Amino acid sequence: PQARTGHNWLGQAGTIVDVMSTLAVMGEVDEFKKAAEFVKKDLHFHNRGDVSMFETCIRILGGLVSSYEFSCDLYECDQGLLDKAKDIGDRLIKAFNTPSGIPYATINLANGRGSTPGWTGGSAILAEAGSVQLEFGSLSKHLKDPSYEEKVLAVFRKLKDNNPADGLMPLYIDIHSGRFTSAHVSLGAMGDSAFEYLLKVWVQRGKKDQWIKDFYDQASEGMIRKMIQKSRDGHTYIAEKKGGSLIHKMDHLACFVGGMFALGASFSNDPEKHMEVAKGIGETCYQMYHKMKSGLAPENSEFGSGELRPGAVYNIQRPETVETLFYLWRFTKDPIWREHGWEIFQAFERCCKIPTGGYVGVRDVRQEHPPKDDTQQTFWLAETLKYLYLLFSEDELIPLDKYVFNTEAHPLKIWTDAK
Repeated sequence: PQARTGHNWLGQAGTIVDVMSTLAVMGEVDEFKKAAEFVKKDLHFHNRGDVSMFETCIRILGGLVSSYEFSCDLYECDQGLLDKAKDIGDRLIKAFNTPSGIPYATINLANGRGSTPGWTGGSAILAEAGSVQLEFGSLSKHLKDPSYEEKVLAVFRKLKDNNPADGLMPLYIDIHSGRFTSAHVSLGAMGDSAFEYLLKVWVQRGKKDQWIKDFYDQASEGMIRKMIQKSRDGHTYIAEKKGGSLIHKMDHLACFVGGMFALGASFSNDPEKHMEVAKGIGETCYQMYHKMKSGLAPENSEFGSGELRPGAVYNIQRPETVETLFYLWRFTKDPIWREHGWEIFQAFERCCKIPTGGYVGVRDVRQEHPPKDDTQQTFWLAETLKYLYLLFSEDELIPLDKYVFNTEAHPLKIWTDAK
């Protein structure tokens, strides 16, 4: 926004597609229609090379399917949006053509060739393989073609067949054998959304797949027993686990865990304990903001000293804390969660807003007036602002008995006629 230039990362009009569901939620129907026309006329995938299968799935496929559903409610079902979702879905699904069915990390949209990154030793990454089921499931539903969801649910089955101890799936998976290749468990980067999708896919599909729910129950109980910690200064956090030892660091990305436990509490074996964890994580993640001079949270925080301390000190407008505040408000109606959210919003306004339009990240949250970077992330519009808006909206707007959010905050309808 400062240099007034763009950065076409996925080459797929990410900002426009990612913002459409936010426009729909906010009732900006004319802007939504403008974006829909752009998508139908000017968004093409046939000449694109290698892209991240996961990022394209959660942002582009998720954004298009969600927008199609919103078009049906706002005016009339826009078949062009579903056609575009099918186009990208058909290109992405080729990533699952591996010996194990665990998808390649990268897929070439033009020729369908897949690959895995060298730095993982050729392994797939848990969050990428385990956070595509909502999107392809919805695509299958609308196209009345089960082939997409069969491929993505097979990934969950393969992960479950590994019998991870306490349901805690490690970060890396061999795409040939489908076996885990590490003992590092994290609810932060590279692990995070795979755990959330176990719960959300079960909810989306009408709560009928008991094996998915059992997997989530095992994992959430495993987290409570093995990973949820309390620091000496009283902060509830989720550590990382490497073999038998814990790493007392928490990514801001892991702040979604509070919302996950809140969403799943009423379906769990111990609703009170799950809600206690949800509130504890929510309060800790708020404190990550409140304790910094800028009022913004660092990218990760350290608890090894017994106190909450900043790790990597930049902030790129991530949504996970306000996401958890939104769920906590919906389920508890305690005004403290709205108060926390308002304080965080004001810090974003103060530190990140650019006079000429747009918002950017900051380089050092420890400073009262932190130096800015020059990137407005698409998830700022898709997620952070949407969850903040919903935190202060009535429950009738995107009710949680009718929608689940994908990990890019695109609302997808819960299937009421699930067989």
